[in-house]
Amino acid sequence: MIIVWFGVIAVIVLFLQGKLFKIFALRKIGYQRHFQSRSCFRGEQIELVEQLTNEKGLPVPWLRVESQMPASLQFQHQENLDISSGQLSQNHNSFFSLMPFTKITRRHRITASRRGLYKLNTVTITGGDLLGIQQMTRQIPLSGQLIVYPKPAEVPVHELPSHSWQGDICVRRWIIEDPFVIAGTRDYRTGDTYKQVNWKATARAGKLQVHQYDFTADRKLMVYLNAEDREGMWRTITEEYLIEQGIEWTAGAVQYVIQAGMEAGFACNMPMLGGMDSTVIEPRGGNGHLFELFEAMARLELLRTEKFAELLEREADSAYSHRDIVIISAFWNDEMELQAERLRNNGNAVVCWPLVEHKDQVFVDERFGKAGAAG
Repeated sequence: MIIVWFGVIAVIVLFLQGKLFKIFALRKIGYQRHFQSRSCFRGEQIELVEQLTNEKGLPVPWLRVESQMPASLQFQHQENLDISSGQLSQNHNSFFSLMPFTKITRRHRITASRRGLYKLNTVTITGGDLLGIQQMTRQIPLSGQLIVYPKPAEVPVHELPSHSWQGDICVRRWIIEDPFVIAGTRDYRTGDTYKQVNWKATARAGKLQVHQYDFTADRKLMVYLNAEDREGMWRTITEEYLIEQGIEWTAGAVQYVIQAGMEAGFACNMPMLGGMDSTVIEPRGGNGHLFELFEAMARLELLRTEKFAELLEREADSAYSHRDIVIISAFWNDEMELQAERLRNNGNAVVCWPLVEHKDQVFVDERFGKAGAAG
């Protein structure tokens, strides 16, 4: 009889504790999650901080926190954290046990393996009784985000030789001469105007001499990136790694120029998140503008908005001049050459960098053996 009464009491106790925890398990349970920093560069490590609080006098025997994160944010191994990862996303399950009036803080080390904009959406918390018979679930919305900038490639634009797409004349720099900075004199060459003639030096040398203009750092750089990974492609980019490499070349070029005290901008036939038009950012200087460029590159979607030649044509139609232009493209054709020539005729210097997949080394001189042009 005692055993029977013990069994009845045990059933009643289990039933009551199940009802109790079902009602109160998630009451006054708080959850927060945020990135320790707002932004980072691809390949850098950051911290994801999550805080869980139990602000009531009743303990929570077990609590499961479930969330979904992009697979590009790679978590280090941690106890009580189960990760099931796919190609695009990963599911996280964390398990906790909370005593009354307890606050738990966990810090996750994350490596951002790809540029982009990452938002924290929701987490699902589930709690229940001692035996897991009764449970209840609640979703908690989150608002944090992380901007992962492209990692600027090492682009030695002041030393790298460039070659014409059509010829074999090598130039050591793409910064065009400034007609207001005179460094000396040189012999007359075909194409020099008589306004450049230095008559005093001509009289001394006994042959025609012209002003030798120096290069100036007071220049504006414009980088044009072609999202087309092959000629004749439509909207979808298939060689994503190649275009991502081009974005990092662009980041490296504008970083070098702006940190050297000049102005830089970039344009590409890709939209930013939520947009439909090509991205065009005019050259400006300063560290603030540099990170504005980085953020714009982080938000680029891998979609083609228009033919690259059409983008160049629109830029040539604007008739700007005295800019140094870098064109980054996986291929070259007559349409693009025509627009590049128009940009040169407007008074700009133009260099073309062929975008070739090379996973082991970002820049090799041999890659420039057949491409490049300077005005």
